[in-house]
Amino acid sequence: MGTPPPNEPQAANEPTQPETPVAAEAQEARIDRYKHKATASVLLAVLALVSMIVTAPLAMFAMLATYPSTGPSEMPWVAPLVFFSLPLVFALPSLVLAISVLRNSPDTSPNRSSAALALCLAGLVFVLAMGPALDQLGNS
Repeated sequence: MGTPPPNEPQAANEPTQPETPVAAEAQEARIDRYKHKATASVLLAVLALVSMIVTAPLAMFAMLATYPSTGPSEMPWVAPLVFFSLPLVFALPSLVLAISVLRNSPDTSPNRSSAALALCLAGLVFVLAMGPALDQLGNS
């Protein structure tokens, strides 16, 4: 009658309850860090997409400056380089942060959805940049 219930093993997906207040603060700080990383990742991914609007007129000018009126251009890589230079600067850190959050945060964390969104947006920028890059590989 006075025996305690048997200890049940916790599932791997369930977060463990910290035993001390210091451990609780450390766990809360870690969750906040993932929240900040996920937010920064989404912000950088959105900036990568918006920066494509900024670099588009510059890429058009680079295309006009490098394409001669007769024959093919000797530097067809300049316009895609100008167009994707700034977006890739924002997309690369976004991908790194998103992957870090997805790999290290708990499965039940709401930050994982933000990181997945950032991964999709920044991945879109990289996929768009791969088209002209692979096209230039075929022309050599």
